[in-house]
Amino acid sequence: MERFLQSFSWRIQAQNQLIIGAVLEMSHRSPVRVSILHMLPQLFDQREGPLAAAYQRAGLDYSLSNGIITRAQALTVFNYSARLLGVDAFSLTCASAADPARLGLLGLALTSGLTLRQCLQNLSRALPAFEAGATTILSVRGDEASLSHHLSGGDPNAAGFLYEGVAAFLVQAIRRLMGPGWRPTLVLFPHRPPPRVQPFEEFFGAPVRFEAAQTSIIRFPAAQLDKRVSSLQSNEALMWEQLQLGVREMASFELAGELLVGSCENIIDCMMMSGKVSLPAAARTLGLSARSMQRQLSALETSFEELTERRRRQKAVELLGNPNLRVAEVAIALGYSDSAHFIRAFRRWYGEPPAQFSLRSRMSARFFG
Repeated sequence: MERFLQSFSWRIQAQNQLIIGAVLEMSHRSPVRVSILHMLPQLFDQREGPLAAAYQRAGLDYSLSNGIITRAQALTVFNYSARLLGVDAFSLTCASAADPARLGLLGLALTSGLTLRQCLQNLSRALPAFEAGATTILSVRGDEASLSHHLSGGDPNAAGFLYEGVAAFLVQAIRRLMGPGWRPTLVLFPHRPPPRVQPFEEFFGAPVRFEAAQTSIIRFPAAQLDKRVSSLQSNEALMWEQLQLGVREMASFELAGELLVGSCENIIDCMMMSGKVSLPAAARTLGLSARSMQRQLSALETSFEELTERRRRQKAVELLGNPNLRVAEVAIALGYSDSAHFIRAFRRWYGEPPAQFSLRSRMSARFFG
């Protein structure tokens, strides 16, 4: 049993450390392109196991490289990854590893202007095709320019990671355009400060204030806006045609049907390892209310409880086929606090106790194998 528990210890520890309740709520159901996660394989040094667990915790398949997910799912993957890697100021780490070219139209728009002003205005136009419910606005007051980023709905503290990461990404992008020495004059955030503010001030090269605005704001001299930049030129007509298609795609996205069922099953598989399968927690992970998720599943003639039981039935057969695992170990892996509960459930599913099923399966495999 000790060997079995050790093999899953990193998952269980990370699961126990992850505090979901305040992070993911219904307002974070807005869609965002999955390419927002593109830097994570590099940060995990291409180790698929831990990263796949982070994706699974959000109800996602690690092989997903294109498509749309909810903001809540993106936040789950980022927060889970931060705890697995144990990196301080993980939002800054992600921003440093981000590549505009991996962000599709958004990255193209950001690098397609003749001046910094044009690049930032293009970014504002392209953002709705990348993330719904998000706005980026460039404004000028006197000799000061401000680039603000706002996520509609919800507690800004819940989306703090995205506010930090987007601001850091934008500063990195501007440095690519203006030169590595570019610095803002002030950076403001709407959410609570992290334990250490110093890494943020070192990254931005400017004072950083938390709980200081309704949105994240990057301030810099307005005189820099009309300076020519080192950027790529593109076919603007084609780019904006693609933008309209992207906006319509975002507007039509809905986490429903088989996509919702598959997401729930992935989350259930991960939750079983922690010993607690929770409908409210699963719903928050997907950016839904528990009632809304149950209603959608009911329309599909199933329920969260039925999905949980189905996954346990399937995993039970799979795990009992391993001769190195005892029934008690299988019960733990399926999220049962008491092996007696698992034994009763298994007898109800298959008409025999799990130990007898396991023995019969091994004998059959030995005889016919």
